[in-house]
Amino acid sequence: MHRFLATAGLLSLGMLPSLSWAETVTLTLRNGDSLHGELIERNSEDGTTVLNHPQLGRLELTAEQLQPAETKPLWTSSVSAGLIGNEKDGDSSMSISFTGKTRYKDEQQKLSLSGSFNASKSKDSGEALSIDTEKGSAELRYDKPFGSNLDLFALSSYQYNGTNDSGVNTVLGNIGVAFPLMKSETTDFTVSIGPSVQWSGGGITCASDTSCGNTYGGATLTADLSWKPLPTLKFGLQNQFTTVWANEIQPGNTLTAEVRYYPAVNSKLFTTLRVQSIYQSMSTPQVNNTITAQVGADF
Repeated sequence: MHRFLATAGLLSLGMLPSLSWAETVTLTLRNGDSLHGELIERNSEDGTTVLNHPQLGRLELTAEQLQPAETKPLWTSSVSAGLIGNEKDGDSSMSISFTGKTRYKDEQQKLSLSGSFNASKSKDSGEALSIDTEKGSAELRYDKPFGSNLDLFALSSYQYNGTNDSGVNTVLGNIGVAFPLMKSETTDFTVSIGPSVQWSGGGITCASDTSCGNTYGGATLTADLSWKPLPTLKFGLQNQFTTVWANEIQPGNTLTAEVRYYPAVNSKLFTTLRVQSIYQSMSTPQVNNTITAQVGADF
């Protein structure tokens, strides 16, 4: 199974550069009419925009013909948190979760930072406190455009799982190329591939684990999808597949899915449901899944 996952990931890694989608945009003219088509070129120096319209063909529009675009903020951030507590007949439980994201983006670069924490504790009457979940993660990524459909990127991520027997801490460093395969006003889909270095350590059985505490080289393939079908609804999906070459090929996969609902079109407040599934062959246990419900705000 491990060899199958590693082979599938590496085959996908070799096939992806041949895929490409043009960015679909909607342009609004000064008279209020809208044009939908594939963006061919946008010249920031003279303000011209070249569009491939499905009926009208190639159109070259000047800045005087278009309504001024709304200036998007360079920084966008969001925070969300959840808290659930329960007490009955001397038995009690509590779970807390927190997620934060921030991103800087201009025409020359993109920088993103995200982090999350999730913990749950329970205590039965007359028994000691039990820590059921204690996990967190952080990721820092920098992208630099290198052409219309190619970015260079560098990424560093950290995962913590305090209940693991082995592999409590996992650090990943990854560089490579990113392909923005789909870009539109409602959908963004990017695939990133490149070599990586991974270290995993910590835990009560780490000393007896041959791979724990060591650093290994490998490769990482990441697919990131953002889809906003409605102004009040947003879906996010990210899958990160990593394989490292230790004594044998050791795969790992982190799948994160998120659904956000905004009560109004222009609302900054939202509710979110977040699901994360982690498979790490170099940790014990190897599989860890969490589901959290949170409320948050954009700013």
